[in-house]
Amino acid sequence: MALPSLNALQAAEAVGRLGSLSRAAAALGVTPSAVSHRLRALERQLGLGLFERGEAGLAPTAAGRRLLPGLSEGFQRIAAAVEEATARERGTVTVTCGLAFAAKWLVPRLVGLAARHPDLEVRLVTTSRLVEFDREDVDLGIRFGRGRWPGLKAELLAPQPLLAVAAPSVAATLDDPDRAAAVPLIEDEQSLFGWDDWLAAGGPGALAAHPRRRFPDASLAVEAALAGHGVWMAWPLVVEDALQSGRLVRALPGTIEAGLGYWLVSTPARWRRPDVARFRNWLTESLKP
Repeated sequence: MALPSLNALQAAEAVGRLGSLSRAAAALGVTPSAVSHRLRALERQLGLGLFERGEAGLAPTAAGRRLLPGLSEGFQRIAAAVEEATARERGTVTVTCGLAFAAKWLVPRLVGLAARHPDLEVRLVTTSRLVEFDREDVDLGIRFGRGRWPGLKAELLAPQPLLAVAAPSVAATLDDPDRAAAVPLIEDEQSLFGWDDWLAAGGPGALAAHPRRRFPDASLAVEAALAGHGVWMAWPLVVEDALQSGRLVRALPGTIEAGLGYWLVSTPARWRRPDVARFRNWLTESLKP
């Protein structure tokens, strides 16, 4: 049997990944009718039904489930090969990470990467959203979590026990019994572990009565702590420099283990790129104590 056209295979892969003709069409830059036509042509050529319509959209049949993983891997490898061929001349690695990690830890240390690899350019994409690496032209992600991202290679960079930190003036207020209860607790609304989780796990019960000040993400929460708005439950890498400079101090003793950390993640194909390997090695060494 002759191989089906790449357009037809790409349509099937997109429908399988995104679950509908309209979303597949948007991803491919064509109309839904074009995707439907390509899909029907592929099913006729293979003599197989690949999708069936359900309440949630198009779901793969048994034949579709056998075909789709290979298609996804194949298109990822094609994208990675094209990227490697074009990026080799540029020496560019595109890295996605959260804004707080980028601003407070990564960017201040990129001068070390430039000194070690002057021909290597790093392009940062700061977002808390989980990007699709091959679809969005991203080589590596520095993600915070527990390392569970199906289909991606993940390597733990640094476990992150939580620290309660505050500006020195706020920490001093905590030592005053008459004023301590008025000190706000800073909350990052996107955090995977918050003050309520700590209290539920046996944290100091007195904290339950403290007022809360909520911020939409860690980049604003750390700035709030630096500005003296209250006590923040922070990840060590984000506040490492501020603690060393004295702009922040430990507000409460001990650390809180939540099983979370920073992970380096990518597709297996992009992971092997030489420029990506150079960045990975530099980053891993930079995180060593």
